[in-house]
Amino acid sequence: MLHDSLLIRHGRVRDVDGHIERLSRASGWALSRVRAVYRALLRRPELAAGLWFPKISIDQQVCAVQIRPIAEATLRTEVRLWTPQFFDPRLQPALKGPDFPVQMSLRTQAQANGADEAVLVGADGTLREGAFSSIVHWSEGCLVLSRSEQRLPSVTEAALAQIAGLRGDTVVRRLCTPAEVRAADEVWVLSSLHGIRVVSTWDGLRVASIGRANEYRAALRGREQHLVEWLDTVTTDGCGAAEDGVRWVAAHVKTMPSRSTSTTSTQEHT
Repeated sequence: MLHDSLLIRHGRVRDVDGHIERLSRASGWALSRVRAVYRALLRRPELAAGLWFPKISIDQQVCAVQIRPIAEATLRTEVRLWTPQFFDPRLQPALKGPDFPVQMSLRTQAQANGADEAVLVGADGTLREGAFSSIVHWSEGCLVLSRSEQRLPSVTEAALAQIAGLRGDTVVRRLCTPAEVRAADEVWVLSSLHGIRVVSTWDGLRVASIGRANEYRAALRGREQHLVEWLDTVTTDGCGAAEDGVRWVAAHVKTMPSRSTSTTSTQEHT
């Protein structure tokens, strides 16, 4: 089972095509077929207002879409990290879905240790990503991304790299140890749900911050499109059959009343 999720905020959405392309590559479904599913989703009238975090799931030739409203309190701007005392246990890290039970277990362990997200480290000792997130950092004026191939291609990270390039900020891709990242000028945890969360503590220790997040958050918001604007770019050829085959599932509002429960079951990966 493969999944994808994206935030819909008051009738606006960001980088839809990036999500479609990633799910198409992972599932083997044609781009046009996956695009038709997203078209059917984003045409739903209830998504024009409020906050939503739908989940698209593909299992071979079957597609299901879970319509999930979320509360404003769900969204965070800071995050606390925890490092397990074992290497990344996932079997298919480049895919979103097959290792969800392992990732949820890691998230639960992070919470038990007073954190929000678990850090995944490879057998070579370098940082890969978070259990449900991408981790990037700022060092000497450069935005540093992991070049590990043992992680999920992040739509949010790709958007930030494009933004950095347009702003004239240097983007570097390299392997780093957790200690190197933790000592950076600022560390971000990225996901399609939260966008950018600044790391405040890591294994209980404070992490530096130089105040770069807000300008990039604003740039990410600037990439958002109104649902109608995106829908106007999509051709309808062949969409009917694909849309007819989607199974729709309703869900209740997700909220996080306190930091002690600062997660959702929404698997907000990047």
